Amino acid sequence: MIQTSKTLLESSDSVYDRILQTQKAAMEFHENLNDLAVKEGLKGRKLHKAVESFTWNITILKGQADLLKHARSEVQENLKQIHYSALTCNLSKGGAVGGSSGSTDSKSRRSLEAIPEKAMGEELTDEEN
Repeated sequence: MIQTSKTLLESSDSVYDRILQTQKAAMEFHENLNDLAVKEGLKGRKLHKAVESFTWNITILKGQADLLKHARSEVQENLKQIHYSALTCNLSKGGAVGGSSGSTDSKSRRSLEAIPEKAMGEELTDEEN
């Protein structure tokens, strides 16, 4: 999951930019689509259907860009939570090196930071009932 998340983070910016560029180009093309379709011999219902389909495809591009942006922010939040959980459980790559009081204090602070969040979440659940 972490590797897939990292891959998404690494590639999402370029994919997002390409989607937006494609959408922009399609919008510019859409301005002349009706005239172009008439020149190609489309009339009536077929013309309307071609323009409608093209418009729908532009809408889909916008939706996919929004989904990708949302997925990126979710992945960032998930990785942040995994990182903080690992620190709280002392599962970092370095492990627990030495017994200095500084690391114990920071571990205690990290553990205490998680308690109010959980308590707030429980209070919200109690209020809903």
